[in-house]
Amino acid sequence: MNISRALGTTALIVCSSTAMAGEALTLEPGYNINGLSGTSNVMTPEVRGVTLDDAFTDFAIVGDELGDGADSLFEGTLMTRVVRSNETGLLNFNYRVIDPNEQLSGSISHIEIDTYSGINARVEYRIDPGAPGEEGPTNASRTEDGDIITFDFLDTLSTSEETKFFFTMTDTVEYRENYANATIYLHSGESVTLSIVGGVPVVPTPGAFGLLAAAGCMNLRRRR
Repeated sequence: MNISRALGTTALIVCSSTAMAGEALTLEPGYNINGLSGTSNVMTPEVRGVTLDDAFTDFAIVGDELGDGADSLFEGTLMTRVVRSNETGLLNFNYRVIDPNEQLSGSISHIEIDTYSGINARVEYRIDPGAPGEEGPTNASRTEDGDIITFDFLDTLSTSEETKFFFTMTDTVEYRENYANATIYLHSGESVTLSIVGGVPVVPTPGAFGLLAAAGCMNLRRRR
C-alpha cells in the first residue's frame, strides 16, 4: 500500500460567525440520509476554503479475505483533503476515489470512514461546474455512537468512473495529522480497510470556539 501526502503553506482564515448554513445536510448519530443530490460553492459557500492537507492512499480489493493467490477485483486510490472554510474557519474533510483500474470487474457499493465520534457533521458531494469525477454518493448514514459515517453509491458508480468529492463539514477547528480508517466495500461483498493519513478531526472544546469567535469579531471590526 502506498500513502503519499502533499502539504502546503496556509493561513488561518476566519470570519465573524461559526454558524453553518446552506444545502449540505446535517447527519446525526444513528440517522440515515436518503437522496444526496450534491451541492456547490454557491449553494453552500462554506465549502470554499484553504487546502491544509492532501493525502493519497493506493488500495486493492481481492477475491478472498486473505488475498493469497487471489485476483484483484478493484484497484484505485483514495484521496483525502482537509480544507479550512473561508466562511466559518471550521474544517471540511473531503474524499475521492480516483484512478480506478477499468480492466477489473469490481464495483464499489459503499465507503465507511471513522473518527467522527463527538463531531457535528453535515454531508454532501460537490457538483460545481468543472468539478472532477463522474458520480457522487446517493445516501449517507452514521452509526449510533457517531464514529463511522458511511457513503453509499448503490449502482451509480461503474468500474471505470472516479467519484466526485464527497465530504463532511465539521464543527471543529483542529485536526491531528494521524490515521483514520476507511473501509471500501464492493457489491460482491469483498472489502479492504485502509489507514488513511489525511487528518483526524479533534472534538471541539469551548475554549477553541471562544478563540474562533474572538478572531471573527476582530475581523468584523476590520471590515467595518
